[in-house]
Amino acid sequence: MQIDSEKVKEYLAKGGQAILELARDVYDNAGDRAFADAIEIGIANTISALYEANVKDVDIINLMNNHWGICRDEAVDLLAIEKIDAPCRAIKLYLRLQGKSSKEILDFMIYNGVRSTLEANPELRELRREPAKLYEALKSVK
Repeated sequence: MQIDSEKVKEYLAKGGQAILELARDVYDNAGDRAFADAIEIGIANTISALYEANVKDVDIINLMNNHWGICRDEAVDLLAIEKIDAPCRAIKLYLRLQGKSSKEILDFMIYNGVRSTLEANPELRELRREPAKLYEALKSVK
């Protein structure tokens, strides 16, 4: 096979097309990922809002199933995560408003094992609306 300028041009044209197709695929995948991320954020925000509004667990699960099409098992898992995340957010906000730095807050969260303590002590989760009490309770658990 002899390579001449026409063959090189043809090869480059095909290669350029392949690169263009690859770029399109990458762009499409990034767009798909961004869309999926937005859906996940919407779902998390919905669960958070319903939980914050004191909607009953069974109603949150049903609403997530009916309006987001999430199976009940996944809705239960997401709600369980929110029940830990909500008091974590509350304690972080409380500490920030007490003038604590981001490092001091992180140190408190780690030293006191806040996430695992909340997982093991459901009664502490109920203090999310009373962050000063939650703070004192978390300090005394260790």
